[in-house]
Amino acid sequence: MPQQPQERPAGGQSFRTTEVDVARDWLRTAYGTSLRMRRPAPHRPFQYSRTSAGALSLSTLALPTEYSYATDPLGAVAITHVVAGRMLRECADDVTRAGPGDVLAISQPHLPYSGRVHHADLRAVTVPLALVQEAAGRPAGQKARPLRFTRFTPVSGAMADQWKRTVDYVEASVLALPAGGAPLVVDAAARLLAATVLAAFPTDARPEPVLADTRDATPQTVRRAVAFIESDPGAEIGLADAAAAAGVTPRALQYAFRRHLGTTPMAYLRRVRLAQAHADLVAADPARDTVTAIAHRWGFHHQGRFAAAYREAYGLRPRDALAGS
Repeated sequence: MPQQPQERPAGGQSFRTTEVDVARDWLRTAYGTSLRMRRPAPHRPFQYSRTSAGALSLSTLALPTEYSYATDPLGAVAITHVVAGRMLRECADDVTRAGPGDVLAISQPHLPYSGRVHHADLRAVTVPLALVQEAAGRPAGQKARPLRFTRFTPVSGAMADQWKRTVDYVEASVLALPAGGAPLVVDAAARLLAATVLAAFPTDARPEPVLADTRDATPQTVRRAVAFIESDPGAEIGLADAAAAAGVTPRALQYAFRRHLGTTPMAYLRRVRLAQAHADLVAADPARDTVTAIAHRWGFHHQGRFAAAYREAYGLRPRDALAGS
C-alpha cells in the first residue's frame, strides 16, 4: 500500500510506497522531474525523506529499481553521496559515473541535466548558489559568469570524506533543531556547507584580485563595516552583506580587515557575537538559562569550539561564567 508524505521535524517530509507509478508521480510533482522507472524489487519499497532548515535541505532516497531522469537547471548547488548502488549523470558534455561511497556535484547550477540510477541509496544536500558564490568572494548581483564546477568529483578522497563528515554533523546538530529555532546556527551551518563545497570541489568561483579592491581596502572601509556589524550582530550577516554596507566588493573588505585589523570580517563578527554571548552568560539566571541555549542564540553551534574560544577570550569556562552570574 502506498503511504502519503508525512511531516518530519524541522520542516521535512517522508514518503514510502511499493507502487512505482505512485513514486514516479510524486517525484514528478515534487521536483518537476521527467522519470522512467522499472518495477521495484519485491518487498523493497521506494523511500524518500527530506529535512530542511532555513536555506538548507537534506534528502535521502532509497529506490530499489532502475530509472532514468531529466530535469531543468537547479539554480542551486546540489551534492550527492551514493551510499549504495550506481548512478550515471550527464550535464552538458560531461558524463560522471558514481558507485558506493562516491560523492559528486549533480550539475552545473545553471544547466539542465539527466541521468540513470541503478538500485541506489542516495543522500543529496542542496545549498543556495548565492551562499557558495558569496563564500568565494563574489558579491550578489555581480555581472559575471555563473559559478561552474571544473570537475564534478572532489579534489581528493580526503575531501570527499570531509564533505560526508560535514553533512553528518549538520544533520545531527543543526537539522535536528526545532523548526524556527536558533536561526544564526542554521545560517552558520549553511555557510559552513557552502565553504566546504568550495574546499572539496574544483570550481571557477574564486576571482582574481583587481586593483580597485586593493585601493578600497582603507580604514574608512573597515569603520563602515564595523559599524554595520556592531549595529545588529544578531542578524544573519554574511561577507556580501558587510561589503555592501561598506560600499566595496567582498574581496576589498577582506583586504581591508587583514591590512588594518589583522583578521577577517567574519572572524570579527564572531568576536562581536562572542562578546554578546559573554554578556548574556554574566546576566543569565543559572536556574533557567543554559550555556548551549546562549551559544545557539549567538550562532555558535559547536559547543567544544565555543568553550575553547570563550576560555581564550575571557579566561574561564562558559559554565563557570553562568554559575557565577
